[in-house]
Amino acid sequence: MLKVVATMCLVLLSVGVVVSPGSAEKTASSLFPKDLVQKARENAAKYAWASEIREQIVAAAQPWMKYSDDELWSMMFGNTIKRAWQVWSSGYCPSCRKDVPMYTWVIKPLEKPWKVQCPHCKELFPKNDFLAYYKSGLDEHGIFDPKRADRSLLYNVDHPDPKDPLHKFGVDDGEGYVEGDKRWRFIGAYLVYGQWKQVVLGGIVNLAAAYAVTGDRIYAHKAGVLLDRVADIYPSMDFKEQGIVYEVPGAAGYVSTWHDACVETRSLAIAYDQVFEALKDDKNLVGFLSGKARQYKLQNSKKTWADIQRNIEENILRHALEHRDRIYSNYPQTDLTIAVIKTVLGWPANRSEVIAVLDDVLAKATAVDGLTGEKGLAGYSAWSPKTLASLLSMYSRVDPAFIREACRRHPKLAAGFRFFIDVWCLGKYYPNVGDSGAFCQPNETYAAVAFTKNPGLGASGFGFLWELYEITKDPAFVQILYRGNGYSVEGLPYDIFADDPPAFQAKVKAVIDQFGVKPKVGSVNKQEWHIALLRSGEGDHERIVWLNYESGGGHGHADGMNFGLYAKGLDLMSDFGYPQVQYGGWESPQAVWYKKSAAHNTVVVDGADLVRVAGKTTIWADGLNFRVVRASAPQMIGGKQFERTIALIDVSDADSYIFDVFRVVGGSDHAKFTHACFGNLNLHGLSMSECPDYGKGTLLRGFLTDTNARPGWSADWVAEDRYRVHSQKRDIHLRYIDLTSSAEAMKCEAWVGSGFNRKEESWVPCVVTRRRGSAPLASTFVSLIEPHERISAIKQVRRLPLEASSGLQYPDSSVAVEVTLLDGRRDLIIAMDAENPLGFEPAFRKGDTVIQRDWNLALGGEMCWVRLGRDGSLERVALCKGKSLHVGNFSLEMKAETDFVEVDARRGTVLAGDLDNAASIEIK
Repeated sequence: MLKVVATMCLVLLSVGVVVSPGSAEKTASSLFPKDLVQKARENAAKYAWASEIREQIVAAAQPWMKYSDDELWSMMFGNTIKRAWQVWSSGYCPSCRKDVPMYTWVIKPLEKPWKVQCPHCKELFPKNDFLAYYKSGLDEHGIFDPKRADRSLLYNVDHPDPKDPLHKFGVDDGEGYVEGDKRWRFIGAYLVYGQWKQVVLGGIVNLAAAYAVTGDRIYAHKAGVLLDRVADIYPSMDFKEQGIVYEVPGAAGYVSTWHDACVETRSLAIAYDQVFEALKDDKNLVGFLSGKARQYKLQNSKKTWADIQRNIEENILRHALEHRDRIYSNYPQTDLTIAVIKTVLGWPANRSEVIAVLDDVLAKATAVDGLTGEKGLAGYSAWSPKTLASLLSMYSRVDPAFIREACRRHPKLAAGFRFFIDVWCLGKYYPNVGDSGAFCQPNETYAAVAFTKNPGLGASGFGFLWELYEITKDPAFVQILYRGNGYSVEGLPYDIFADDPPAFQAKVKAVIDQFGVKPKVGSVNKQEWHIALLRSGEGDHERIVWLNYESGGGHGHADGMNFGLYAKGLDLMSDFGYPQVQYGGWESPQAVWYKKSAAHNTVVVDGADLVRVAGKTTIWADGLNFRVVRASAPQMIGGKQFERTIALIDVSDADSYIFDVFRVVGGSDHAKFTHACFGNLNLHGLSMSECPDYGKGTLLRGFLTDTNARPGWSADWVAEDRYRVHSQKRDIHLRYIDLTSSAEAMKCEAWVGSGFNRKEESWVPCVVTRRRGSAPLASTFVSLIEPHERISAIKQVRRLPLEASSGLQYPDSSVAVEVTLLDGRRDLIIAMDAENPLGFEPAFRKGDTVIQRDWNLALGGEMCWVRLGRDGSLERVALCKGKSLHVGNFSLEMKAETDFVEVDARRGTVLAGDLDNAASIEIK
């Protein structure tokens, strides 16, 4: 089938694509009108930073200035050679045999045409003179036909003797170099990443930009030569039929696969708009292209500008509108490309049509806490706002009220950009939820806009965030753009189209002087995106716990109830990150492993990955010293209960510990995985012996177990600062204390990679707490986690019993933990099983009183935290989902059930939470 389709496309190409003869509607540039480009030229003459942008744009276009029109025209190729997304996704160099996976081959076509280079040994491939072979196969339409090509040219030019054993080494005829069952698609990948992306598309984009900033028509002319030749061929390009990805047939697309084809087509449309004013009067262009049409027997005669305009608009722009499948991409990229194409073709006459497209995009793209809901937090999740920022800014140049009106119609638009401020941790990490990031690796760049000091003719991320500030009056947007410029106003906004750059800089400085340089960010719960972050501490002492209570989603993993921890400047409980596809694609064992539930800090039931559903928040509290989130999602396991409670409890301004209760009901095998970071692991309180691996498709090894682990055993990770976050070595630990009843404790190692462009592997230690029994098994996993430096703040931890008012003891699923700190203070945390799906008795019900006799405590609620000082006196209490709390001679009564309140027990004052709901606070 592929051969038949490819042949049909070749026939279509050989006679030229038939285009409709309808009259052209476009008469002027839509997005780059004359007054706008004149402003850019004036700014370049006035400001040093703008002059530098112009000079860099002009310099980027110079490589194409040496080429004649004939040479430019011949740069575009046909669809007759398979295009490859990778040379070999999990491959190596055939010369030095070192790993060269994914996108690591060096391709510099303007320096080394028709060659790719090994990054290790620097050898160039293919070894034959492919350009000579390519030219020998050109047909009467200027398209390569492999049947015509001179195969005698297929030899290693460094070893021309046919008797030389290396005579055929590294030779590629377009279908790859083959050694046994190994195939390197040197030319297939070169066509995409070299000839297309850099030579042809790069030429069009760079030349068009150079015209816009200089007004020199020679740049537009050369861009027009390339654009028109691309238009001759573009409709015949179908990556689904002609492309290879991960060594298998590709999906949709044009020259490139779908996601890149979408952006590339948008870039072609914008470049066309930039040079339109010059091309429509370029008689030399008409003369040259009409000559080429005669020479190569193209059906479109190119005798007039209208013929050329029709060729470009029909075969690139309107063809993409009619073949949406070829520009399919992550939402909302396809619709944004469609909006841009419509704009280029008909703005401002079709303004209402374009606005309708954009309104539909913005409604969907901001539906989930201001985002699309796609996972891959610092990657795919951020792609939508980053593109929206760029395109909305582009429209605002021709309609200054555009962004403000968009925010008025779509109030959640600004929230999407605030989202990436709220979930940015320590200013250097984003949680690796879904396909995003690498294990323990920092990410010190704000994800939602592109901060560049040379955006060319692109939009300024700095200017966009300032626009959001003017609309919302949220200084965080200004603080982020200020940080993005190195804590300086110099050069802002780096927008060559800006109206008054000095005034912009002065306004930014005024906001920074008033509000400071750091955004005010507290604990946040994004209940539509299903991620919660608990924050405490400032500066170097900041610590953050996050909980993801959704499994799956676009670019998501089976990671429901996964949680992570940032403290002491490090990612101490890291998600593994982006799947390691460089080992053979998305279905390779390594890539599949990264998506599995067992690769995350969650519970696996019966070895199965979690169902792709979202949970809901059932407790949320953000106090001064006590913060907690509880989320529930029994559908993730197809069971009766899947609920996790995570509390962040301060012991000082610099330190906290995490209280974790995970209740699971369903199935017969519950395995709670605890992954941490790079480093060494020491166990205490266990008697270990070898045992079988967990299996079930996991990449885990070296299992040891204690089948009858006593509650209170602990694991101590000595963290390795693999990415040198700190300038000096520090003694940072992660202490894990497990208090689960009737459980097995296991130690093993988990496989991790180091990002999808390298094959550097590590095995990192982790622990597993496992319970097995008859279905429906009910487990309550209880643990404390403490990040600390040198010395732990925790002296002792123990579980305590809880009683109902009847005197009966509550079952294991209702939890009370006493924590004795090193300085003599003591904490008590109680977390009742409010769901109790199996109906264990005594059951906790709303309004019941829970008694803990050791502490002389009576709780009328679902959760509480109590702290005693060194002298044994009551210092702090917190109450969640309750109405009363009595401890010794202290009494707290609420007027109605409160979601949360935190009280200074010594002063009898409410510190946080439900400030007006306290009926009485008494200290007897």
